[in-house]
Amino acid sequence: MTANQKFKLLGFTRYGKLSANVMVLATGKTITMGLKELADSDISEDLSRHELSTIYRKLYSHSNIVTAYELGDRHERSWQAYLLISIALSVIYIFSTICGVKPIHIPIFDIVTPPGVFIYPITFLLVDILNEFYGLRLARRTIIISFAANLLFVLGLWGTALMPGVPGWEFGATYNGIVNSIVSVLLASSLAYFISENINSYLLCKIKSLTNSKYLFLRVITSTVIASAFDSIIFCSVAFYGVLGIDIIKEMIIAQFLIKVAYSILGVGPIYLVRKIFRNYINRPTDAPVNKKLAEV
Repeated sequence: MTANQKFKLLGFTRYGKLSANVMVLATGKTITMGLKELADSDISEDLSRHELSTIYRKLYSHSNIVTAYELGDRHERSWQAYLLISIALSVIYIFSTICGVKPIHIPIFDIVTPPGVFIYPITFLLVDILNEFYGLRLARRTIIISFAANLLFVLGLWGTALMPGVPGWEFGATYNGIVNSIVSVLLASSLAYFISENINSYLLCKIKSLTNSKYLFLRVITSTVIASAFDSIIFCSVAFYGVLGIDIIKEMIIAQFLIKVAYSILGVGPIYLVRKIFRNYINRPTDAPVNKKLAEV
């Protein structure tokens, strides 16, 4: 029989156990089946060699191999979620860069730290979500996009500082001073962000592969803690070396690291909630029935 006369592989569904979405060409109906069930069924005899190869790669690789069907299987809700997460990552990164010029003192804990440290750790959680549901490639793409957005924003501010102001404007010197400080912090924040987020992404995917996608809390906490250490050391050392004393810089590094570790622990619960939302709503096809039997075709 010529391949694909009756059925066509559309893609894979990643909620619950990994399943395959197959279209009945005669009716346009879509069915969802487990990989083993599909491989053992009569449907597999009608699929092309490439489709069968993709199914068996998924079946015998513990579902960790990304195939060409992954991208096409995403629908509008999935891409909307990806867009919102990417925008949030860029906004938080830009905010952290701007407020990073001001070290603040917290009397209760007697620590000195930039105010951005209380929102910046959310970027690690967002990158964890991107890695978990969109893979390392798209997560890295978002990191690069947010990095470029921050760079363009700061360069735009710097350009406005170079423009001649209105004579007598009382905030001219203040504005230029703040912008120049932000530009100075840009190098530190860029290095810290780019290195730490890529470390976070790599470790998350590596641990996920080693544990066969189990123990979400383990890979989230481990990757975030290690990435936070790199981020805190790089940012504080580069941004404030020569401006603040070594003892204060050490204090800031420790304070930032502890705050980020606390975020990583507290963020485990929300990530489990997000995973449930992705599985039950965002990544779930609107018209694909779940666990359909071959007899229902």
